[in-house]
Amino acid sequence: MQNVIEAVTPQGDVVFRAADGSYIVAQQIDAKPLKQAQILEGALETIGIETATDVNTGLSYEFFIAGYGLSREGAFGAPE
Repeated sequence: MQNVIEAVTPQGDVVFRAADGSYIVAQQIDAKPLKQAQILEGALETIGIETATDVNTGLSYEFFIAGYGLSREGAFGAPE
């Protein structure tokens, strides 16, 4: 499944938008640079460690998936 990076924090937190429109929250395990709008291929629908591959470069990235199937508000936090 293709996942688009919506946000990356300096601490390594990553929010993806999945193909079905839901959101995934993860912590990047490796130190490879990521950027917003990057497309990664992988099944990021299990809590725990998962790998996804950049569709353009073929590079693999490792993440700890903390949540999946989330709404946008659930992924980014409720507005204050």
